[in-house]
Amino acid sequence: MGLSLAATAVAGAGAIGALLVLWFGQLLWLAVLLLVLTVPATWYLQSKDRNERSRAEKRLAQTMFRKAQKKGHTRYVAGPASQVPDGSFRAPGLLAATEMMEGHTTFGQPFAMLWAPRTQTGAVFIGTSSTGMGLRDQESVDQMVDAWSEFQREAGSVPSLVQVSVTTQSTADPGERLRDAVEVARSVAGAEEGGSAFAREVIGDVVNELSSWTPRLDQWITLTFSARESTDGAVPARTAQELMEEVGGVLPGFCELATVSGAGAVSLLQVADVTDSTHVAFNPSAAADVERSRLTAAGTGLSWEEVGPTSAEVLAKPMCYAHSGAVSKSWQMFGAPSGVFREWGLRALLEPDDRFLQKRVTVFYRPADPQSSVREVNARIVNAEFAANQKNRRVSAAEQLAVAKAKQAAQEQARGAAMVRFSILVTATVGSAGQELAKAEAAIRQKAAQGIQLRLRGCDHNDDAAFAMGLGLGIVPDKAATLSDAMRRAL
Repeated sequence: MGLSLAATAVAGAGAIGALLVLWFGQLLWLAVLLLVLTVPATWYLQSKDRNERSRAEKRLAQTMFRKAQKKGHTRYVAGPASQVPDGSFRAPGLLAATEMMEGHTTFGQPFAMLWAPRTQTGAVFIGTSSTGMGLRDQESVDQMVDAWSEFQREAGSVPSLVQVSVTTQSTADPGERLRDAVEVARSVAGAEEGGSAFAREVIGDVVNELSSWTPRLDQWITLTFSARESTDGAVPARTAQELMEEVGGVLPGFCELATVSGAGAVSLLQVADVTDSTHVAFNPSAAADVERSRLTAAGTGLSWEEVGPTSAEVLAKPMCYAHSGAVSKSWQMFGAPSGVFREWGLRALLEPDDRFLQKRVTVFYRPADPQSSVREVNARIVNAEFAANQKNRRVSAAEQLAVAKAKQAAQEQARGAAMVRFSILVTATVGSAGQELAKAEAAIRQKAAQGIQLRLRGCDHNDDAAFAMGLGLGIVPDKAATLSDAMRRAL
């Protein structure tokens, strides 16, 4: 009847209890009372809002948020006068205990690995320079899609790889790189001495005009590896150093697959790259200073213990995350996209927009191993056929399509494909929590409705955790969740 597991359990327990009371005790009034109490309890667990959140789920989130507020856990203050043990400016929340490490591949290439001691996972980062789909024919695009499918299949064959995420970040370029390039060109050409004043003035005006708001797109792939022992015992538990050595052996292969899947010229991100990017995410006003420092030989000199904001707080009205003078709001995908997911499905959502200081779209992929893929495919076929073969009613077009998709997935899996669960998280950062935030939310929802009609809902009472997950730093959402995956599905 479309009930959730929790609602089905309550309704079943009430019906069985009433039946037992009638059978053994002949107490009609008690049986009626049990049924009367069961109906509202079932309705409470089953009723959902337009974002598919049940009343029990919303009440649980509100209760946990109020408890965190009373304990002061929703507010963060960094620096020597704060409660941070070492007086540093660490990233708060899910990133507080993380450690930045540097390793080398089998070819000697250095790379950054972010180690999370609590979950025993290490995240490595592959920077991309994709040119998009412009001036590409359909055959070339299809080949890139096939290559990305191969990337996911190979990810599923590595036992320690638990998640792949792709983060696309659009920001306003501070313009420091353009100014630096012009100054270098002038010094090489000797324009400062021999050029005319009019030409220097024109070039200066052009640089200032182009630097007013120039969109900048950054994209990187994050691979998250687990150092824990595998469920079958084939892979033993490892230390952070041992995991880093293992990762160094498989990274070159993933870089090669990413190159042919449309990522362009790929490169392994260094410690300074990840550190500076995270610092700017928490402190948007520091973007120009960080860009200016990165142009020098010394760089910014920031350490991982200095990437966090000076202060941050999760706000209840409006529901958002305030950090270092900026405000961020996050939205999560809560249902399968409507329609066919084609290569241009997320184009509108990924495009730069001058209404945001920052915008990040992170796609999480959870490749399944071959055995899990077989079980998942078979279960989907059984569920789809069961829903389509109900008596005394007509089969809908959606149910027929679900059966066809399940059978097609089984055929593709038999040819070697792997099942991949995916989700999407969107984060927008603006200057204030008033009209700016409201306009940003309207723009995000409008763009999400284009292409694949993405179903998004706000990460209410959890915007700080969602902000950290959307940074593309390798956090696995279900490992950070308070409730288990089985409990969330039951609700």
